[in-house]
Amino acid sequence: MPKNVLHDVMTREERSIRRVPLPRGRGTPKPDEVEDSILYEREEVDIEEVEEAFPRPWRRIFLWGTAAFFVILLIIALSTSFTGAKIIVTPKAQNVAVATEFTAVRGDTTGKLSFQTLPIDESSEVVIPADTMKKVSERATGTIIIYNAFSDKPQRLIKNTRFETPSGLIYRIGTSVTVPGKTVKNGRPVPGSIEAVVSADSPGVEYNTALSDFTIPGFKTDPARFASFYARSKTPLSGGMNGTIKTPSDAAIEAARVTLRDTLQKKVLKDKQALVPSGYILFPGAITTKDEPLTPEARGEGRSAVRERITGAAYLFKKTDIAQAVAQALVPSFDKLPVEIPDIGALSFQLTEPPTGNLAEVKTLRFTLTGNAKIVWQFDGAKLQSALVGKPKDDLAATLAAFPTIEKADLILKPFWSRSFPSNPKQVVIEVEQ
Repeated sequence: MPKNVLHDVMTREERSIRRVPLPRGRGTPKPDEVEDSILYEREEVDIEEVEEAFPRPWRRIFLWGTAAFFVILLIIALSTSFTGAKIIVTPKAQNVAVATEFTAVRGDTTGKLSFQTLPIDESSEVVIPADTMKKVSERATGTIIIYNAFSDKPQRLIKNTRFETPSGLIYRIGTSVTVPGKTVKNGRPVPGSIEAVVSADSPGVEYNTALSDFTIPGFKTDPARFASFYARSKTPLSGGMNGTIKTPSDAAIEAARVTLRDTLQKKVLKDKQALVPSGYILFPGAITTKDEPLTPEARGEGRSAVRERITGAAYLFKKTDIAQAVAQALVPSFDKLPVEIPDIGALSFQLTEPPTGNLAEVKTLRFTLTGNAKIVWQFDGAKLQSALVGKPKDDLAATLAAFPTIEKADLILKPFWSRSFPSNPKQVVIEVEQ
């Protein structure tokens, strides 16, 4: 590019437009006052014109275009991150008032309402002052387990069958029992067994014994049977005495027993509730027990232990079985599809006929349920999720037609402009409207 060179030089003769005469004596300068012939000179200045990479209009377009590109990338990233579908399902439900009697059988019986059994055997004691002299004649009692290793057929033992300890003490069962036959497990014989309560043949402290083995004297005439039928203590045999002893008054003993029974009942319910498996329910009323007062025992000078024992059983039901039975009884058009009662524990349970005999071996229960219940039909959430993956959202109604237990479903799709369900099953969320 050509340079513009500026020259600005003034000589002495050209410093003014007009010539003005100087005063006399000032016209000739002194030698040391002679001025340079050039007063000043401007430096050369190079002025170059710079060409712009982008003219101003195009620069503005480039900046706006870049910003728009990054905004689009951000929108795509956000829409990808928040992609998903939520289906809020309202299942079919019906409220019913329950005041109905049911019958259940023990064990897993297909097609029938059934129950499972948890045996109960608990004891407790409280020590109170002994301030009354009393003549006492008590027989020692305890629980034994009777074994049948003789035959694979059950063996009935009648009431008062005798059991003998190695020391010759005789005890008798108070009721008849049937001992199951032996079985084979993993190639080895397993004797049949049953529990029974025995009492000493006579009163006296000498019958109070620790754990022991027993034979059945009545089988001595049959050596094979005598050797294969036997019993072992489950609890010590205690409570036997005969004579005058110092003991608490009858009123004090009865008051202590009432307290013990209440404590044992609460303990049993709490302990058995902790053993209920998932999917089952133990209604507070589904427990039967028998109180067994044990003879007070002396505990040091002037004190005595009042003892109480309860035996029985707790009866467990599958929650789904109860829900099915209630729906079957109270919904005329019940389609036998899976149902549940979410608040099933609010129903009141009462045995119509309290069972008798060995409570842990009860075969049939009759009971009444009362209260208000909400029956809710069930559906397979995983199956619904799988059916919706990748489908157009307009297919939701057709898909729900295969799930008759669903009353309605609300759909939320993200981003809102999506026209189909995500292809990733994890992004399809099924939520049940409570």
